Amino acid sequence: MENKRVSIVMCTYNGAKYVAGQLESVLNQTYSPCEVIVQDDGSTDGTVEILRQYAARYPVVRIYQNARPMGVNGNFYSAMRRAAGDYIALSDQDDLWEPDKIAVQMAAIGDKMMCTGRSVPFSEDGTPVNYDKRRPNCNLIRLLYSSIPGHTLLFRRDMLEKLPADSPVYTASYYDVALALLAASYDSLVYVEHKLVNQRRYSSAVSMETVDRHRQRSASNAFYILCWSLWHFGKVKPHTMQFFKPRLDFLSKLDASTSIHRDAVEIMKCHTKSGFRNGLRLMRLLFKHRHRLFYTYERDPAAAVRALLYPLMLTYNYRYLLRPRK
Repeated sequence: MENKRVSIVMCTYNGAKYVAGQLESVLNQTYSPCEVIVQDDGSTDGTVEILRQYAARYPVVRIYQNARPMGVNGNFYSAMRRAAGDYIALSDQDDLWEPDKIAVQMAAIGDKMMCTGRSVPFSEDGTPVNYDKRRPNCNLIRLLYSSIPGHTLLFRRDMLEKLPADSPVYTASYYDVALALLAASYDSLVYVEHKLVNQRRYSSAVSMETVDRHRQRSASNAFYILCWSLWHFGKVKPHTMQFFKPRLDFLSKLDASTSIHRDAVEIMKCHTKSGFRNGLRLMRLLFKHRHRLFYTYERDPAAAVRALLYPLMLTYNYRYLLRPRK
């Protein structure tokens, strides 16, 4: 893979505080990128001035400024289309890459579409961080309900041509959701057991989430989530359509012929319908994929019980949908 060109795509917005550190970690990779595309979305804090300084020092750095704000998704989708390399690696503006990130991923990707690995959070301002050291599932069934950090992704540029021209998933979810679902649908996603990125956590980060103590694994928390889901299922179910319908639309437009893709489409169809028989069908499909469904591999009978209860307990994940809109 030594002669394969890698484009690094970074999107920025008011990132002056940390962007220089991230650019240094990107430019000091042991596998040198052919270009570093940085697209700014209207920063007002000096970010662009820092970018210009780096562009003057490093010819591989190419700066673009949006004529109008595009948001996180629009900015990344637009910037990715500018890449000229054989592969694209995505970068946030405030992390720190390990020096061998690109080299490790290029050595591992082989003939697959995409490669991902570990992202380890750190904080310098006291912001609480959570890190699960278990090896995660990264198959399509798991990704129906979760995502892979976009800043860990390295993928073939020609994968972009497989993205459907239009889908509500592009605005309903972050860009990394669509990219990971695409690669996983073709069973073409590689995970490397290697720390690739040091993810900076701070209170104002776009992806920062409040720690939920009920998500910590324990019998008492499982009982709490089950009770909460039973009580609120009828209220939450209609709202979950805004989560599942865009993913169903996206998956249905792919020409993947893998069995796991066909089952994923059926699972999403079940989530967008109501009725007892439909619920039973969903339970059967989740039971079939019980060892792919959760963050890590689960043994039976625990996996079987969790899979059968999953359609109900999943309600807790979407509790935010009940909050009044501001």
